[in-house]
Amino acid sequence: MNSVSLRHAILGFLELEPTTGYTLRQRFEGSVGSFWTATQSQIYRELHELERGGLVAAEVIPQDGKPPRKVYRNTAAGRTELQAWLAAPVGPMQLRDPFLLKLVFAAEAPPEVVEGLFEHYEAELLQRRAEYRARLGMAEIFALARSEREAELWRLGIENGLAWCEAQLAWAAIARARLRAVPPGPRGRRRSEKKGRGSSS
Repeated sequence: MNSVSLRHAILGFLELEPTTGYTLRQRFEGSVGSFWTATQSQIYRELHELERGGLVAAEVIPQDGKPPRKVYRNTAAGRTELQAWLAAPVGPMQLRDPFLLKLVFAAEAPPEVVEGLFEHYEAELLQRRAEYRARLGMAEIFALARSEREAELWRLGIENGLAWCEAQLAWAAIARARLRAVPPGPRGRRRSEKKGRGSSS
């Protein structure tokens, strides 16, 4: 997650309700985790930056027999920043997929290695699909929604993750079938051919 998006995601969650940094981490996992993630250290680092910039304010709340809780809330400047971000155009999407990157260079890998990559990829997709389906039924995710429209927007976000998993699983099945129909070439064949052509000229 880049720092600009994390900054505004935190402001968005704090607009729903003031909360602690620990609870913010739970919010990320439970609601936007289908398409956006953040570590606890990233969240706390950004909270401190937002506090220094006057976009959020923190209140320390004592607890009997426990460490005090630090609850963050948006300031007026934070709300203005959030609204400006919501109104701004979305920048170009940047896709980084380590699985596809491996496939680019896997032409000379043994077929069982490529099959193993696909098996692992499909297993992860199936697990993620199950998680997204479970989120759709979690009342605690939608309990914070301030309106039915807001809840529906959250459902659409999770359903987008589901649709992506389904599309990737369908593509993986087609890709595996097509690769099984193409025999692997000998290692170094093209380099040897180029060397041979060069020496005969």
